[in-house]
Formats: sequence, structure tokens, C-alpha cells
Amino acid sequence: MRVRDALGPLFADEDFEHERFAGMFAALGRPALSPGLLAMVTVLQFLHNLSDREAVVAMADRISWKYALGLDVAETGFDASVLAEFRARLAEPGRADALLDTVLDKLKAAGLVRAGGRARTDSTHVLAAVRSLGRVEMLGESVRAALEEIARVAPERVVPLLAPGWEERYGRKVETSRLIGRGRGKATMEELAGRFGADGSLLLETLKADPTAGWVLRLPQVRLLAQVWEQHFERSEGGGWVLKAVTDLPPAAELPISPYDPDARYAVKRASGWEGGKVHLTESCDEDLPHLVTDVATSAATVQDSAQTTDIQERLLARGLGPGVHVMDAGYPTAANLIAAAGHGITLIAPVTVSSGRGAKTGTFSPGEFEIDWDTGRARCPGEKVSNPMRGQKNGLVAFSFSRRDCTPCPLRTACLSAPAPRPRVLVVHPREPYEARMNAIRTQHTPEWQKVYNQRAGIEGTISQAVRISDLRHSRYRGLPKNHLQNVLTGIAINIRRLGAHYAPTQTKPRRPTRIQALYDTHHIGKPA
Repeated sequence: MRVRDALGPLFADEDFEHERFAGMFAALGRPALSPGLLAMVTVLQFLHNLSDREAVVAMADRISWKYALGLDVAETGFDASVLAEFRARLAEPGRADALLDTVLDKLKAAGLVRAGGRARTDSTHVLAAVRSLGRVEMLGESVRAALEEIARVAPERVVPLLAPGWEERYGRKVETSRLIGRGRGKATMEELAGRFGADGSLLLETLKADPTAGWVLRLPQVRLLAQVWEQHFERSEGGGWVLKAVTDLPPAAELPISPYDPDARYAVKRASGWEGGKVHLTESCDEDLPHLVTDVATSAATVQDSAQTTDIQERLLARGLGPGVHVMDAGYPTAANLIAAAGHGITLIAPVTVSSGRGAKTGTFSPGEFEIDWDTGRARCPGEKVSNPMRGQKNGLVAFSFSRRDCTPCPLRTACLSAPAPRPRVLVVHPREPYEARMNAIRTQHTPEWQKVYNQRAGIEGTISQAVRISDLRHSRYRGLPKNHLQNVLTGIAINIRRLGAHYAPTQTKPRRPTRIQALYDTHHIGKPA
């Protein structure tokens, strides 16, 4: 209610006529329901973590919602299915970000966010809305999902394939405990995987042999089945289908973990694994303004944080909210990101690893302890020996190799090399520009001024905590990255409404009540001058 009093409606029907929402509604006629109203109801739904039905009931029942939505007191609402249809429209590429852009345009016009200030970013994991499956169960469910999809659109193509035993295997959800009974063991599990492999291959080969079934092969679940079979199975010498060794599987970034959410991936971070994706929240953190979410990024779980750094900054610049200082944790900076940020006029404040690679684990001299003369193309080691001329490598790096006659008798050899003599030291680093950007960042991060600015990064942890508490950010409501991204964007807008409500509150928050020990110190003036 306070946000509406101060800023007016956050969404108007005219906003959805902007080119950023192109194709969302038909060009002729008007929508049956106001898109501005539906957008605000959807945001309030995430602010209170409600289901569709609960949101419609709250719209018809709560005076505060009616005031915020500009509705008559007698308004009774609409059918809850409308919200699902509206979200499906918003989940199309680019529209979720356009919804956030619409809010940020109003906040920018009100002077609540601005360019050239400070921003901070961090990520957290998001669990997929699917059942956790073992490898064999996932293969069985892939067959079942393909059969269910074909049966839904063309049941006549499935009927000839239904052999004895398929009803038990694919008639309901696949569970290895049910299908192998008490005979749990490697041989039994391999036998079940072989059955799944034969069934899935029979289905695919039958469809490929039918010249009229080309459109069936293009169904999403059928295409996924073909992908999974190529990744997991191979022919045995006897002509059957056997599982590939784990070492022969593609990387985790290419392996679906469930046929019902093909975008979900398995990832591990700090010894904790999860199945799903990631969300990156960016907020402004200027001292004289409320801290508001200015960007939301969603990625697969296997995507490194550093792959998002430049994209986040470019989106902020496109919104006219490019920060002067961007504070992040150690997962975001790379040499390329440091250069890109500087090119945009952004100072990236993030810890840069002092030593990486083999030298970080063996305690050998790091690249930063070598003096590199880029003009002559040579490096000088801590033992004052000069390398051979610089040479390029296939991976884009450059190498400085030292001679054996210098490295073999060197008294610092044990501190520089873990390899036995007479192998010399070879220093492999980035080319000049990224190397110098990284070294400059390393030197700067030990200054008191840098530490003072970096301390502000901790505030983004509170934002993620708030998103988890008010909207259950770490659990996906939907399947697929587009819908997960929409959920994350709506959560970010909901956080902004919560913080704007606090910003426009008529009274300030009361100070925290002191503990009993603090009260005793204050009462008896302990430690204070008389």
C-alpha cells in the first residue's frame, strides 16, 4: 500500500504494449483481463509465497491487496488458472527480464536506483522440481516419458509396441526396488538396465523405420530419449545393450538428470551436491538509497559463476544502471572479466587467487614471484636467472622456459620445482593484458581501502536469505530454465516491494532490545568514565 501511494501502480496495461513484450498478446482486441493487474497479482503471490488458488483468494479477501491493485472492495477475483496461463506467456524468452525492466524504469525515474553507484552479486543453488533418480531409474523413466507423450498425441503408434512386461515396467513410475524385488545386486541392476536399453532401442528403431513417424521423432521426450540412449548405452559383443562405463559418459553439463526437466543438471560445490540450477542476484548497495535488486540471472548448475560476470554487467549497462563499483566473491573474477569490466568503466572488487594450478598445491613459486619483461619477451625467476624467449601455446597462453644449466644447480630448485632434475622450470601464464590485469588486482586486494569496500559484499547474503524465507528461492516451482528464471525474477521484484515498503514506512525500525548482560553494563556504567 505504501509503495502504491509513493510510486503509483508498478504495472500498467500500456507497459505490455512496449516492444519488449512483443507478441505476448494479440494485436486485435483487448485482453479479457488487465495484464497490469495480473502482473501485480503474480508479484504479490511470490511476496507471500502463495499458490495460484491462494493468491486469487487473497485478492478477493484482503483489503491491502485490493488497495495495492486499485480494485473495488466488492471485486471477487477471477479463476486461478488465469495465473498459470499468464506465467506461460511471461516465460517466453526475454519477457521475464522485460518485466524486471519495467519495474526498474519506474524506480530509476523515482531516483531510487542510479548508474555509477555500487552493486553486489552472489549466487545460490536451486533444487529442481523433480524426483531424484539413480542412473538406471532415469533411463527407465526416459522410456516411460516417451511412451506417455506418444500415447497422449498418437496412441495408435504405441499399441503395437506394448509387449508383455511393459505394463509393469512403464505403467507407473519406475522404481528399481519394485522391479528387481529382493534380488538387489550388480548383476540384477545390469539386467534391468539391459531391458530398458532394449525397450528404448526398439521404440526408437520402430519409429525411424516408419516413414510417416518423422513428426513423432521430433516430440521433446522422444528426442530426449534418443539423446540419453546415445550417451548411456553401447552394444555388447552378444548384440545386447549395456551401460557405458562412468568414465565414458559425457561431462555433467551435457547429462540430463531427469526426463521431466531436461535443463536440470547435477553439480557439486564445496563438497555439497545438488540437482537443479543456479540463480545470481545483483542489488544496488549505495548508502543513501534502499538496496534493490537490479538483475536476476539463471543458469544451469554446472555453469561457473565467472561465466555470468560480464553478462550481468552488460545487462546493467543496457538498463542504464551500470555500477561504478561491482563487488563479488572469488568465484566471479577472471582475467577476461577484469578487462571487460574496466572497458565498461566498472571497478570489479573481488578476491583474485594469488596462485593457481600445480604450484598452488606443491608450494612452488607462483607466477607472481617472477618478473616478466614483456618488451623483451623474457622472465626473471626469484634466483635471478633469465628465461629463454617467450613462445605461444595452442591454448592461447604463453610460456617462458628456463635452461637446464640454470635450473639444475639452483639452490632454490626444491622451492621452485617438484619435478626431479634435470627438468627445468616452465612458466605458463596468460598473455600480457590479462596477466597484468590479474596481477594488478592481486596487489590491490591487500590494501585497507579495498578491504573496506569488499566488506559490503556480505550484504548480498542477507538478500539471498530474504529471498529464501519469503519465496522459497532454493526450490523450483516449475520445470525448465525459462520458467525457473521467471520464478527468480518475480522473487527479485517481490524483494524490491518488501524493501520499498520499509523505505516508505512512516516510522523507523526500533533499535534492537539489549541483552541482559548489555543492560547490566549500561545500568551500572561498567567500563564508562564516571
